[in-house]
Amino acid sequence: MASACSKPTRERLIRLVRMLDTYEKNGKETVSSQELQNRTGWTSDTIRRDISVLPESCSSPQGYNVSRLKIIISNFLNLSADEKRCCIIGMGRLGAALADYNGFAGSAFKIVAGFDSSVNRVDTLVTDFPLYTVSKLETIIKQERIEYAILAVPEDAAQGVANRLAQCGIKGIVNYTAALLRVAEPTRVYDLSVMQALLQLSSY
Repeated sequence: MASACSKPTRERLIRLVRMLDTYEKNGKETVSSQELQNRTGWTSDTIRRDISVLPESCSSPQGYNVSRLKIIISNFLNLSADEKRCCIIGMGRLGAALADYNGFAGSAFKIVAGFDSSVNRVDTLVTDFPLYTVSKLETIIKQERIEYAILAVPEDAAQGVANRLAQCGIKGIVNYTAALLRVAEPTRVYDLSVMQALLQLSSY
């Protein structure tokens, strides 16, 4: 089961499935663990060990079948192609930059709403999706069937907003703030911090 695989393995498999998608679009039919090692920097042993947790095999003397491996990983990790409706909370500089990010195009994730505490910002900022004040958070999340939230609010406001999101039944929160969030299950939080990444790099 996917829940039994370790966090590092899960993260590598997610990166791998995105690489396989690129290979597939470029017409590549098979890929070897050595090729993947050269591309990722992971050892071929690590790659084979990660793939070994999958419930099905798709290897051959020529390597792994790209399309089949992509499907097996996607099914194993529940990475369905069904539309997943998302929102951005906090439309300051970071939130506005995320609104302009074109990486969502062609993916299953669709930003359908943005929220901010500033009425002026909501009225003046131009985005491809409607903006609302945070007072309408619960109403819009229910109305738009939003499942995932990207949190880009000030640190002192993050926990309160996260609590509201969890109470709305949000499945997952991408946390761009420095706050260490604690929310009720089944809502999950994934922290993204440039400062944390720099600290990790400098620690080496």
